[in-house]
Amino acid sequence: MNNISFAIGLVVYHPDRTLLKRINIMLTLGYRVYIFDNSPFEDSVCKEIKKLNLIYITAGRNIGLGYSLATLCATAYSNGYSHLLYLDQDTGIGQKTLEFIKAFKETLPVSVINEHAALVFSDKPKSNHLISNVRLAINSGSLYNLHTLKIIGWHNPSYFLDCVDYEFCLRARYLGYKIGLIKAVPEFDHISEQPDHVFRLFKKTMIVRDYPVNQIIITIKAYLKLAATSLIRIQMIDFYHVSRSLGIYIFGQVVSRIIKKKL
Repeated sequence: MNNISFAIGLVVYHPDRTLLKRINIMLTLGYRVYIFDNSPFEDSVCKEIKKLNLIYITAGRNIGLGYSLATLCATAYSNGYSHLLYLDQDTGIGQKTLEFIKAFKETLPVSVINEHAALVFSDKPKSNHLISNVRLAINSGSLYNLHTLKIIGWHNPSYFLDCVDYEFCLRARYLGYKIGLIKAVPEFDHISEQPDHVFRLFKKTMIVRDYPVNQIIITIKAYLKLAATSLIRIQMIDFYHVSRSLGIYIFGQVVSRIIKKKL
């Protein structure tokens, strides 16, 4: 292992060819890259990924994000890494992104690093690069503290796709750890490669994507499961935020279909 203290992990499912360019940036900068492929034997891009100098893992089928992400983190930890930066396959990054994350981590006191289960790097604007502690955060851009993940039990494989990130955040915080958010990270892009609709409501910009009905049902069930867990733990503020997020999701699905009909 080189002097870079964190690895990079991605879970892929029929990725676009633009991912190859980003992986090459990671490898050129000296990062160890872990790939969990949920579309093996079916995708030409994944066949090219397998030829690169990285750690390639697959179960031979799509086993879901929760299991895949837990496997990536546990594998990196067993290989001696203290942290893993997780990125979605369609999250845009550049050399400056990784340089910023590496430099930011190196400036933090050990005590701050140890109290955070994850430091989540974001393209959200208006920040002085200080850490803001949050209740919920997405997976992509998360620099996971692997020792902490081992203690709390890695990511939950019972969540197939949706709410994997939120379940992790709520469980980590319930066990006494923090989730930190760092904004305005250079060359970080969560939007460009995603088929989203962008609109403004009450002077706020909203980004929505229409999903198939069966996917919507699965997502709602995941939210309800997470809300029930918050009630069982008597975490009423968490219950509120999960319920609010579910309401926003349902509202977004309605709006996205209205927009789609008008296009």
